Amino acid sequence: MEESPRLPLSDLPPVTLSVVIMAYNEAENLPHLLPLVQAYLTKHERIADWEVLVVDDGSTDGTARVVEDAARGDVRIKLLRHEVNRGMGAAIRTGYAAASSQYVTQLPADLQVLPAVFDRFLPYVPVYDLVLSVYEDRNEVMVRRILSRGYRVIGRLLVGRRADYTGTMMFRRSLLDNITLGSDSFVANLEFPVKALNRGATHALVSFVPEPRLSGASKVANSRRILFVFAELLKMRMRGL
Repeated sequence: MEESPRLPLSDLPPVTLSVVIMAYNEAENLPHLLPLVQAYLTKHERIADWEVLVVDDGSTDGTARVVEDAARGDVRIKLLRHEVNRGMGAAIRTGYAAASSQYVTQLPADLQVLPAVFDRFLPYVPVYDLVLSVYEDRNEVMVRRILSRGYRVIGRLLVGRRADYTGTMMFRRSLLDNITLGSDSFVANLEFPVKALNRGATHALVSFVPEPRLSGASKVANSRRILFVFAELLKMRMRGL
């Protein structure tokens, strides 16, 4: 992947950052993730101020209680709640709408992406409107590799751009002023950058390797999931890009 122009991290002007975390029944993971995020943001010399916005998307476990306990220790940690599960896209919209910092990013609550990865994004934010990411080659099994390639082909055909961006990105908060997201699924993580790019946003691209999944198996690499994504991308195309 070709390297984009960037500033040395030591030359980065101080920034403010909103971190959106979408959480559905993540009471076991959040006690591990939130201290990591808080420590990273507090100690980082180039982050002048920050907020963590945890969107509890209708959880039925103790997710909200975990966030409330953390918020009592630091008012920059904030809980946003959906009374019922509305989907990742709705959680993304809620988190982005509440973000008040100069730059916005997000993390999954499952600990597969840790806050230290932000060091890959920050050197680009003074130069670009939007910093996107893709996963590095993870030596996937052949079936998953074929399905992933199929998804990329379908995505490019339907939206006219690559479709393998991860949900971890960093962007200027002002981009949200002219973009309306319509997807209620994880496809919102593609809808936003596609719409931003189509409106002329400048961008850089970084790559990283996610952390191993703690439990369970990925649901992405199966044919039913690919059909669902195809339907979601088609809806997104029909709504207009």
